[in-house]
Amino acid sequence: MRLSTATPLLPLLTPLTIAVRLTLTIPSTPILQNPSLLPPTTHATLQSSGAPLSAPLSRSNTFVFDNVTQGSWLAVVHSHDFAFEMLRVDVTAEGDGKGGEVEKVEAWQSFLGNEWDNRGEVRGMGVVGMGSGGGVVVEVRAVGVKEFYQARGGFSPLSFLKNPMILMALFSLVLIVGMPYLIENMDPETKAEFEEIQKKSPLTGAGNPASQLQNFDFASWMAGKTAPGVEGQGQVGQAKKR
Repeated sequence: MRLSTATPLLPLLTPLTIAVRLTLTIPSTPILQNPSLLPPTTHATLQSSGAPLSAPLSRSNTFVFDNVTQGSWLAVVHSHDFAFEMLRVDVTAEGDGKGGEVEKVEAWQSFLGNEWDNRGEVRGMGVVGMGSGGGVVVEVRAVGVKEFYQARGGFSPLSFLKNPMILMALFSLVLIVGMPYLIENMDPETKAEFEEIQKKSPLTGAGNPASQLQNFDFASWMAGKTAPGVEGQGQVGQAKKR
């Protein structure tokens, strides 16, 4: 019998606990100067431990959530073209100092990947009477434009010249073309010293193994022929033995 008498009172107690209307409004910012250009698929959600609440975008660029219960909520705006900041919304019950209770709504910036207690700037705050059905307006701002395609970069001569391989090739070309002119304009003493250094250099000298290997006659060696100098030395040695 007690259950039957208490059951009719439940609908009267429900409005006292669920009565807050939360309105998210999109202000005009340099990133989104005209919020009216947002597509109709744009919507917002309030997520907590239970099932999420969803609200579509109205003509006044707002998202209206009716009957938001007490607790902490994460407000997220879903848009195809723009990225919006996430908000932490707290709905708590406090005393009004007159023996009654009021519901306090506070909203801050929230950051993905950080602790829940890490709150940013305040985006809205308000107090409504318990069960009065009043509402609180909170701003949610666009923080960036979503880009799904990367723009193809055009050809730039400056970027072409910044390539290390191109710089090395240009430097080598300058040395090859400019070195003869530089040598011709040298004074005789400096030119003679430079030629003497070239003769003594292992890279340009006659005893360079690389140059000897390059001048090696492989076909004559396979035919059993010897160099003229080596053949003459062999004949002189045989004459001495006789």
